[in-house]
Amino acid sequence: MNLEQKQQITKLLQAYVQGFSSQKQAINLLEGVSEATVINILQNKWNGISDAMWRNVGKQIGWNERRSKLVETQDFSTLMLYFSIAQDHGETFAVVGAAGSGKTYAARYYTDMMKGRNVYYMECAEYWNKKYFLAELLRSMGRNASGLNVYEMMDEVVSTLRKQDHPLIILDEVDKLKDEVLYFFITLYNKLHGMCGIVWTSTDNIANRIEKGINRNRKGFQEIKSRIGRKFIALNGTSKNEVVQLCEANGITEEIEINRIYNEYGGDLRRIDRFYLRRIVSQSNTSLKKVS
Repeated sequence: MNLEQKQQITKLLQAYVQGFSSQKQAINLLEGVSEATVINILQNKWNGISDAMWRNVGKQIGWNERRSKLVETQDFSTLMLYFSIAQDHGETFAVVGAAGSGKTYAARYYTDMMKGRNVYYMECAEYWNKKYFLAELLRSMGRNASGLNVYEMMDEVVSTLRKQDHPLIILDEVDKLKDEVLYFFITLYNKLHGMCGIVWTSTDNIANRIEKGINRNRKGFQEIKSRIGRKFIALNGTSKNEVVQLCEANGITEEIEINRIYNEYGGDLRRIDRFYLRRIVSQSNTSLKKVS
Protein backbone atom coordinates (compact mmCIF):
# COMPACT_ATOMS: atom_id res chain seq x y z
CA MET A 1 0.00 0.00 0.00
CA ASN A 2 1.48 3.33 -1.04
CA LEU A 3 0.86 6.76 0.48
CA GLU A 4 -1.68 7.81 -2.15
CA GLN A 5 -3.77 4.68 -1.61
CA LYS A 6 -3.77 5.19 2.17
CA GLN A 7 -4.87 8.80 1.68
CA GLN A 8 -7.72 7.63 -0.56
CA ILE A 9 -8.93 5.13 2.04
CA THR A 10 -8.65 7.73 4.79
CA LYS A 11 -10.78 10.17 2.81
CA LEU A 12 -13.42 7.50 2.15
CA LEU A 13 -13.39 6.51 5.82
CA GLN A 14 -13.99 10.11 6.87
CA ALA A 15 -17.02 10.31 4.55
CA TYR A 16 -18.24 6.91 5.77
CA VAL A 17 -18.08 7.82 9.45
CA GLN A 18 -19.83 11.15 8.87
CA GLY A 19 -22.85 9.26 7.54
CA PHE A 20 -23.66 7.86 10.99
CA SER A 21 -24.97 9.48 14.14
CA SER A 22 -21.82 8.39 15.98
CA GLN A 23 -18.37 7.11 15.14
CA LYS A 24 -18.98 4.02 17.27
CA GLN A 25 -22.07 3.11 15.26
CA ALA A 26 -20.06 3.32 12.04
CA ILE A 27 -17.22 1.20 13.43
CA ASN A 28 -19.59 -1.51 14.66
CA LEU A 29 -20.57 -2.23 11.05
CA LEU A 30 -16.96 -2.81 9.95
CA GLU A 31 -15.98 -6.46 10.20
CA GLY A 32 -12.60 -7.28 11.73
CA VAL A 33 -11.71 -3.64 12.37
CA SER A 34 -11.11 -2.26 15.87
CA GLU A 35 -12.11 1.17 17.07
CA ALA A 36 -8.43 1.97 17.70
CA THR A 37 -7.58 1.20 14.08
CA VAL A 38 -10.27 3.54 12.76
CA ILE A 39 -9.19 6.33 15.12
CA ASN A 40 -5.55 5.91 14.13
CA ILE A 41 -6.39 6.04 10.42
CA LEU A 42 -8.51 9.16 10.84
CA GLN A 43 -5.77 10.84 12.91
CA ASN A 44 -3.08 9.89 10.36
CA LYS A 45 -1.31 7.64 12.87
CA TRP A 46 -0.60 4.91 10.37
CA ASN A 47 2.45 3.19 11.84
CA GLY A 48 1.68 -0.40 12.73
CA ILE A 49 -1.38 -0.71 10.45
CA SER A 50 -0.74 -3.61 8.07
CA ASP A 51 -1.47 -3.54 4.34
CA ALA A 52 -3.99 -6.32 4.91
CA MET A 53 -5.88 -4.14 7.40
CA TRP A 54 -5.81 -1.16 5.03
CA ARG A 55 -7.35 -3.33 2.31
CA ASN A 56 -9.92 -4.77 4.73
CA VAL A 57 -11.08 -1.29 5.73
CA GLY A 58 -10.94 -0.02 2.14
CA LYS A 59 -13.04 -2.80 0.65
CA GLN A 60 -15.78 -2.30 3.25
CA ILE A 61 -16.13 1.42 2.54
CA GLY A 62 -16.02 1.32 -1.26
CA TRP A 63 -12.32 1.57 -2.11
CA ASN A 64 -11.23 -0.47 -5.11
CA GLU A 65 -7.52 -1.15 -5.47
CA ARG A 66 -7.82 -1.63 -9.21
CA ARG A 67 -9.74 1.61 -9.73
CA SER A 68 -8.23 3.62 -6.88
CA LYS A 69 -7.44 6.47 -9.26
CA LEU A 70 -10.85 7.92 -10.00
CA VAL A 71 -11.25 9.71 -13.34
CA GLU A 72 -14.09 12.20 -13.07
CA THR A 73 -15.43 12.24 -16.61
CA GLN A 74 -18.19 14.63 -17.57
CA ASP A 75 -20.69 11.74 -17.55
CA PHE A 76 -19.51 10.67 -14.09
CA SER A 77 -19.94 14.23 -12.77
CA THR A 78 -23.38 14.46 -14.39
CA LEU A 79 -24.52 11.30 -12.64
CA MET A 80 -23.11 12.47 -9.30
CA LEU A 81 -25.02 15.73 -9.70
CA TYR A 82 -28.38 14.08 -10.39
CA PHE A 83 -27.91 11.51 -7.60
CA SER A 84 -27.22 14.37 -5.19
CA ILE A 85 -30.14 16.54 -6.33
CA ALA A 86 -32.54 13.60 -6.25
CA GLN A 87 -31.48 12.70 -2.72
CA ASP A 88 -31.51 16.24 -1.35
CA HIS A 89 -34.88 17.18 -2.82
CA GLY A 90 -36.78 13.88 -3.09
CA GLU A 91 -36.83 14.22 -6.89
CA THR A 92 -36.94 11.68 -9.69
CA PHE A 93 -34.71 11.51 -12.78
CA ALA A 94 -34.08 9.08 -15.63
CA VAL A 95 -30.52 9.13 -16.98
CA VAL A 96 -29.66 7.24 -20.16
CA GLY A 97 -26.32 6.46 -21.77
CA ALA A 98 -24.66 3.93 -24.02
CA ALA A 99 -23.78 0.48 -22.70
CA GLY A 100 -20.44 0.65 -20.92
CA SER A 101 -20.56 4.42 -20.41
CA GLY A 102 -19.89 4.13 -16.67
CA LYS A 103 -23.44 4.39 -15.29
CA THR A 104 -23.11 1.36 -13.03
CA TYR A 105 -19.66 2.39 -11.82
CA ALA A 106 -20.93 5.88 -10.91
CA ALA A 107 -24.04 4.50 -9.19
CA ARG A 108 -22.03 2.07 -7.07
CA TYR A 109 -19.43 4.74 -6.33
CA TYR A 110 -22.12 7.14 -5.05
CA THR A 111 -23.72 4.37 -3.00
CA ASP A 112 -20.38 3.46 -1.43
CA MET A 113 -19.54 7.10 -0.74
CA MET A 114 -22.93 7.60 0.95
CA LYS A 115 -22.82 4.38 2.94
CA GLY A 116 -24.95 4.82 6.05
CA ARG A 117 -26.89 7.73 4.49
CA ASN A 118 -29.93 5.86 3.17
CA VAL A 119 -28.84 5.27 -0.42
CA TYR A 120 -30.11 2.02 -1.92
CA TYR A 121 -28.66 0.64 -5.15
CA MET A 122 -30.47 -2.04 -7.15
CA GLU A 123 -29.15 -3.70 -10.30
CA CYS A 124 -32.37 -4.74 -12.00
CA ALA A 125 -32.81 -8.08 -13.78
CA GLU A 126 -35.22 -9.49 -16.38
CA TYR A 127 -36.44 -12.32 -14.15
CA TRP A 128 -37.71 -10.07 -11.36
CA ASN A 129 -41.44 -10.20 -10.74
CA LYS A 130 -43.29 -7.81 -8.43
CA LYS A 131 -42.58 -9.79 -5.28
CA TYR A 132 -38.89 -10.29 -6.09
CA PHE A 133 -38.44 -6.59 -6.86
CA LEU A 134 -39.87 -5.55 -3.50
CA ALA A 135 -37.91 -8.26 -1.67
CA GLU A 136 -34.68 -6.99 -3.26
CA LEU A 137 -35.53 -3.40 -2.38
CA LEU A 138 -36.20 -4.34 1.23
CA ARG A 139 -33.00 -6.39 1.35
CA SER A 140 -30.98 -3.41 0.11
CA MET A 141 -32.59 -1.40 2.91
CA GLY A 142 -31.57 -3.99 5.47
CA ARG A 143 -35.14 -5.21 6.02
CA ASN A 144 -36.41 -8.78 6.03
CA ALA A 145 -39.20 -9.55 3.54
CA SER A 146 -39.71 -13.14 4.61
CA GLY A 147 -43.36 -14.08 5.21
CA LEU A 148 -44.71 -10.84 3.71
CA ASN A 149 -47.04 -10.63 0.71
CA VAL A 150 -46.70 -7.98 -2.02
CA TYR A 151 -49.05 -5.52 -0.30
CA GLU A 152 -47.23 -5.89 3.04
CA MET A 153 -43.82 -5.49 1.39
CA MET A 154 -44.86 -2.29 -0.39
CA ASP A 155 -46.27 -0.96 2.89
CA GLU A 156 -42.97 -1.80 4.64
CA VAL A 157 -40.95 -0.06 1.91
CA VAL A 158 -43.03 3.11 2.04
CA SER A 159 -43.29 3.33 5.82
CA THR A 160 -39.55 2.74 6.25
CA LEU A 161 -38.51 5.33 3.67
CA ARG A 162 -40.90 7.95 5.04
CA LYS A 163 -39.11 7.76 8.39
CA GLN A 164 -35.64 8.24 6.91
CA ASP A 165 -33.64 11.38 6.27
CA HIS A 166 -33.34 12.05 2.51
CA PRO A 167 -33.32 8.46 1.20
CA LEU A 168 -32.43 7.67 -2.42
CA ILE A 169 -33.20 4.64 -4.58
CA ILE A 170 -30.97 4.05 -7.62
CA LEU A 171 -32.52 1.65 -10.15
CA ASP A 172 -29.69 0.58 -12.45
CA GLU A 173 -30.52 -1.10 -15.78
CA VAL A 174 -34.17 -0.26 -15.19
CA ASP A 175 -34.97 -1.20 -18.81
CA LYS A 176 -34.68 -4.85 -17.77
CA LEU A 177 -37.78 -4.64 -15.56
CA LYS A 178 -41.05 -6.11 -16.81
CA ASP A 179 -43.99 -3.73 -17.31
CA GLU A 180 -45.78 -5.11 -14.24
CA VAL A 181 -42.75 -4.21 -12.10
CA LEU A 182 -42.19 -0.86 -13.81
CA TYR A 183 -45.72 0.15 -12.74
CA PHE A 184 -44.53 0.01 -9.11
CA PHE A 185 -42.61 3.17 -9.90
CA ILE A 186 -45.91 5.07 -10.12
CA THR A 187 -46.91 3.91 -6.63
CA LEU A 188 -43.47 4.71 -5.17
CA TYR A 189 -43.54 8.17 -6.72
CA ASN A 190 -47.08 8.92 -5.54
CA LYS A 191 -46.36 7.89 -1.97
CA LEU A 192 -42.79 9.18 -1.63
CA HIS A 193 -42.32 12.18 -3.93
CA GLY A 194 -40.54 14.94 -2.06
CA MET A 195 -39.45 12.48 0.62
CA CYS A 196 -37.39 9.94 -1.32
CA GLY A 197 -35.32 10.46 -4.46
CA ILE A 198 -35.40 7.92 -7.28
CA VAL A 199 -32.92 7.78 -10.17
CA TRP A 200 -33.16 5.47 -13.15
CA THR A 201 -30.02 4.60 -15.08
CA SER A 202 -30.27 2.71 -18.34
CA THR A 203 -29.43 2.60 -22.02
CA ASP A 204 -31.80 4.52 -24.27
CA ASN A 205 -33.81 1.29 -24.59
CA ILE A 206 -35.98 2.52 -21.74
CA ALA A 207 -36.71 5.82 -23.52
CA ASN A 208 -37.69 3.99 -26.70
CA ARG A 209 -39.82 1.55 -24.72
CA ILE A 210 -41.70 4.30 -22.89
CA GLU A 211 -42.32 6.24 -26.12
CA LYS A 212 -43.61 3.12 -27.88
CA GLY A 213 -45.88 2.39 -24.94
CA ILE A 214 -47.29 5.91 -25.08
CA ASN A 215 -47.84 5.71 -28.84
CA ARG A 216 -49.68 2.41 -28.39
CA ASN A 217 -51.70 3.84 -25.50
CA ARG A 218 -50.30 1.25 -23.09
CA LYS A 219 -51.62 1.51 -19.55
CA GLY A 220 -49.45 3.56 -17.20
CA PHE A 221 -46.80 4.72 -19.66
CA GLN A 222 -47.99 8.33 -19.83
CA GLU A 223 -48.02 8.41 -16.03
CA ILE A 224 -44.52 6.98 -15.84
CA LYS A 225 -43.11 9.57 -18.25
CA SER A 226 -44.87 12.36 -16.37
CA ARG A 227 -43.26 11.31 -13.12
CA ILE A 228 -39.73 11.47 -14.53
CA GLY A 229 -40.35 15.04 -15.64
CA ARG A 230 -41.23 13.94 -19.20
CA LYS A 231 -37.52 13.90 -19.99
CA PHE A 232 -34.70 11.40 -20.30
CA ILE A 233 -31.34 12.95 -19.40
CA ALA A 234 -28.78 11.80 -21.98
CA LEU A 235 -25.10 11.37 -21.13
CA ASN A 236 -22.58 12.81 -23.60
CA GLY A 237 -20.12 9.94 -23.90
CA THR A 238 -16.38 10.02 -23.29
CA SER A 239 -14.01 12.54 -24.88
CA LYS A 240 -10.54 11.71 -26.21
CA ASN A 241 -8.94 13.47 -23.24
CA GLU A 242 -11.04 11.42 -20.81
CA VAL A 243 -10.05 8.19 -22.54
CA VAL A 244 -6.40 9.23 -22.16
CA GLN A 245 -6.94 9.79 -18.42
CA LEU A 246 -8.72 6.44 -18.05
CA CYS A 247 -5.93 4.64 -19.86
CA GLU A 248 -3.27 6.29 -17.70
CA ALA A 249 -5.24 5.34 -14.57
CA ASN A 250 -4.99 1.74 -15.80
CA GLY A 251 -1.25 2.03 -16.37
CA ILE A 252 -1.50 2.42 -20.15
CA THR A 253 0.67 5.40 -21.12
CA GLU A 254 2.01 4.73 -24.62
CA GLU A 255 0.52 7.21 -27.10
CA ILE A 256 0.22 4.62 -29.87
CA GLU A 257 -1.62 2.20 -27.58
CA ILE A 258 -3.94 4.93 -26.26
CA ASN A 259 -4.82 6.02 -29.81
CA ARG A 260 -5.54 2.42 -30.76
CA ILE A 261 -7.81 1.99 -27.75
CA TYR A 262 -9.65 5.24 -28.48
CA ASN A 263 -10.26 4.16 -32.08
CA GLU A 264 -11.49 0.72 -31.05
CA TYR A 265 -13.36 1.14 -27.75
CA GLY A 266 -16.60 2.37 -29.36
CA GLY A 267 -17.74 4.34 -26.30
CA ASP A 268 -17.72 1.23 -24.10
CA LEU A 269 -15.42 1.91 -21.14
CA ARG A 270 -15.41 -1.78 -20.27
CA ARG A 271 -13.23 -2.26 -23.33
CA ILE A 272 -10.49 -0.30 -21.54
CA ASP A 273 -10.66 -2.89 -18.77
CA ARG A 274 -10.29 -5.61 -21.37
CA PHE A 275 -7.27 -3.86 -22.90
CA TYR A 276 -5.78 -3.59 -19.41
CA LEU A 277 -6.31 -7.30 -18.73
CA ARG A 278 -4.95 -8.22 -22.16
CA ARG A 279 -1.84 -6.22 -21.30
CA ILE A 280 -1.43 -8.11 -18.00
CA VAL A 281 -1.81 -11.47 -19.77
CA SER A 282 0.72 -10.42 -22.42
CA GLN A 283 3.23 -9.35 -19.77
CA SER A 284 2.71 -12.60 -17.86
CA ASN A 285 3.23 -14.70 -20.99
CA THR A 286 6.44 -12.79 -21.75
CA SER A 287 7.71 -13.48 -18.22
CA LEU A 288 6.87 -17.17 -18.54
CA LYS A 289 8.77 -17.42 -21.83
CA LYS A 290 11.82 -15.82 -20.22
CA VAL A 291 11.72 -18.34 -17.37
CA SER A 292 11.35 -21.30 -19.72
